[in-house]
Amino acid sequence: MRLPARVAIAVAVLGAGVGAFVATVASRAATRREPPPPVARWLGLTDEQAKAVEQADPRFATETDALRTDLCEKREALAALLEDPQSPKDRILAQVEQVIAAQDTLTRRVAQHLVAIRPLLTPEQQKQLMGACASGMRCAAPCRFRGGETSGDAAPGGPPCRDGRPGGRRGERGWGPR
Repeated sequence: MRLPARVAIAVAVLGAGVGAFVATVASRAATRREPPPPVARWLGLTDEQAKAVEQADPRFATETDALRTDLCEKREALAALLEDPQSPKDRILAQVEQVIAAQDTLTRRVAQHLVAIRPLLTPEQQKQLMGACASGMRCAAPCRFRGGETSGDAAPGGPPCRDGRPGGRRGERGWGPR
């Protein structure tokens, strides 16, 4: 066989191999499903439910990521002010207001999402999701003392968190020793 024929065959074989490789990779990418979000796995959503949840509030993940980033930045700015003994009182209090506003915006957005997707869940899934949210609310916002007594049947400092400790997040997020 002459050299030009060998080169032509080698190019054809190489081309066929590269083509087969590209086709295999492309077909895998086209058929590969994205893993469900952690909440979808935790709730045991069906594929249909996961699609319906995504369609009910398609911008939720993007919007809440931005809101969380904004809140973290505002909290970090407040932390820096608190650490600086020269920080003026009015700057600290103004930054506290910014943190409160950012937290409020994020909380409202999550609540909108929860009420939007609740009808798409089974009663068991609703109980699981809303129960976890209620527990988080109780742990993050403990009942307050009134004249030495708490509101409701809560123990001092609020109802217990999931791990059985008294309400509040001290120690859980670095807000002081526990």
